[in-house]
Amino acid sequence: MDPIIADQEFTEESPSYDHCLAESVPIATSSSSPSDPWRPFANTPPLQGPGNTLERVFSAPARDIKEQPGPEEIPPEYTRQDPNDNHYALRAPFILSAATATGPLVPRFHLSQLRSGTNQPYKLSMRRLTTNESRRLSLSESSAAKIDYDDDLTVYLIANTHALAAWASPDIEIKGCKARTLQGSVELKRTATAYQFWHVTKPFANDMLRPENERRLAKYGYHADEELNRELLFAAESVALLSKDRWWKDGDGVCVAEETKVTNQ
Repeated sequence: MDPIIADQEFTEESPSYDHCLAESVPIATSSSSPSDPWRPFANTPPLQGPGNTLERVFSAPARDIKEQPGPEEIPPEYTRQDPNDNHYALRAPFILSAATATGPLVPRFHLSQLRSGTNQPYKLSMRRLTTNESRRLSLSESSAAKIDYDDDLTVYLIANTHALAAWASPDIEIKGCKARTLQGSVELKRTATAYQFWHVTKPFANDMLRPENERRLAKYGYHADEELNRELLFAAESVALLSKDRWWKDGDGVCVAEETKVTNQ
């Protein structure tokens, strides 16, 4: 037996981890004296410089769900690129805008159409042009400047359900493709005098599988329409009989826009 090992006294004391603390690498900090690496971040005072940024990243809570906008917050998809724009023109595949009716039109939105096997319009996608794309289209001498449609930037998708099935309902359905677009869907209904845009949502309280709705479900049965809420967003009404010009009114009947058909373009 090794005499050195034989002379050692065996004790029941727990092993020490001081050597682990001494060999550990401290977290980067801008302070002159490094902080204790085992101290909780909640007790560490805020520091200035890169160290503070590093600690904020480590202590930030993880979120697995998408944040929804508050009731007073306007979704960025509705924020105008130019707050002075009041006039819009459709020049497929772009939507242009200007501050006045005689002002220069600037491309703002990009449209892309998908047709069915019978060559009927099936889907219409809309995205917002980036700043560079809008500038390039505005400065281009050719009105047919090549801009590829980016499906990843699609804000709204408009589907013509009748293109695949004549009995499908609703006729036209509009859905947001981003987390902060309009929730639910928008249905387009055509009446004798107007085109109506209805916002359709399904509140959690209307779910027929909730315990408080069991008695009504057992008494009247299940009806899918009872779970939905419908709110009129806009109604596009003809200015006069046989006229192609339309007044756009909101759900309260207030005229918010005028649509004019231009034939000299």
